[in-house]
Amino acid sequence: MKENRVRVKILITMLVAIAAWASFCPYATAEVKTVDSKDVCMVANRVPGFPTIEVLIDGRTYYVCCKNCEARIKKDPALRYTKDPLSRKKINKAEAFIVALDDGSIAYFESRESAEEYLAGMKKAL
Repeated sequence: MKENRVRVKILITMLVAIAAWASFCPYATAEVKTVDSKDVCMVANRVPGFPTIEVLIDGRTYYVCCKNCEARIKKDPALRYTKDPLSRKKINKAEAFIVALDDGSIAYFESRESAEEYLAGMKKAL
């Protein structure tokens, strides 16, 4: 009977240790740092750190950091689109789920789930 109690204590200790390790493991959970579209320059693909300019094109709202970027996004429709890094599907930046990356850049995804899966894969690769 005493031997079973010892085994149960060892098992519980191991489970607690595994749970603690998993919570600190860099790829145990993908931390998704969302960014509001109004805080992004959709031409430079960065967070400028100051208020952006709202640009309405074909019923969609885009955000840019300066008049030069405003002129560029109005003139070049390709700047309004990108590809989801995971699915590789073409997405409109005005409708994208936007995430801040560790290097200061941003990435556009078709959904939160796509962002989480992509970031989890990136962390596992490290």
